[in-house]
Amino acid sequence: MLKLYMLRKISILIFYLLFTNIVIAKEPVLAILNDVISNEIQVFGINNYTFNCSPYGVVTLEKLYINASANSACKYKINEFYKKNPKLKYHADALLHKEQTYHIEFKDKECLLYAKGEITLSEILLRKGLAIKNPNFKDKEFERYFNLAQKKAELEKRGLWGENILDSCNKELYK
Repeated sequence: MLKLYMLRKISILIFYLLFTNIVIAKEPVLAILNDVISNEIQVFGINNYTFNCSPYGVVTLEKLYINASANSACKYKINEFYKKNPKLKYHADALLHKEQTYHIEFKDKECLLYAKGEITLSEILLRKGLAIKNPNFKDKEFERYFNLAQKKAELEKRGLWGENILDSCNKELYK
């Protein structure tokens, strides 16, 4: 009798644990893209709430430009790069579609935006050389993807790697 009672208690406990894991499973956050300001800032909305997103784990050329001191070599190189490649200044605007729903995750006050299926906006910007992986980035889940994307841009001399922008913006990168 005691065996049967304990068996019933254990089976109820196991059922409860399995059921709570299914119910409490983390749902993806879906948000509607309202506007794309730049590669650095996208504006999303959920119901009546609007918020800005910055790509997770990367430092974009726009951020380097903003952090650079006036008349610095860094600002000059970035300006020259965008004069040669005007479409890349608004690459996120061409890639993302307004009024479309995107899956995003909030991480460290930034957004991990899934722009093309499982590929994040951060990875896309890294592949194009429009961003560099943040030196303080320590996310085991995405570090490999970001390293591969950055290495690809570096080998193909894309974006900031082809113009040696990083050499003149090193100080701004560590601000």
